[in-house]
Amino acid sequence: MRTSVKVISALSVAGLAVAAGSAFTGAGLTNSAGATQFIGGEVTQAVTGATLTNLEYGFVADGTQTAVNQVTLTFAAGADTKAVLLELTGGGTAVFDCDPITANVSVCDPTVLGATKTDVTSATVTVS
Repeated sequence: MRTSVKVISALSVAGLAVAAGSAFTGAGLTNSAGATQFIGGEVTQAVTGATLTNLEYGFVADGTQTAVNQVTLTFAAGADTKAVLLELTGGGTAVFDCDPITANVSVCDPTVLGATKTDVTSATVTVS
């Protein structure tokens, strides 16, 4: 009887260790961002003038997903025809030109043709 109690206790402790290890293995990561989002880290988003429902980063097709070359913004209903300004910061600021909101979506490209933005830590979206 004593041996089975020790075995069950040992298995319980091992199970807790596995659960705790897996809970912290992915700290800072999220699997809800989708394949086209940043992996790891965090990007702070600030929005003024409308309700932003989705922000999707487009990356240079080099497989690293570190150089942003386009951002697609999706807004809640009621923002159509409004102008959008997007600034990405982190190691400097990059301004993106955005199309006016149409069907709740605005697509933003770097102001300088062919430019990209790396080390993004925050996105500021202003709608007017």
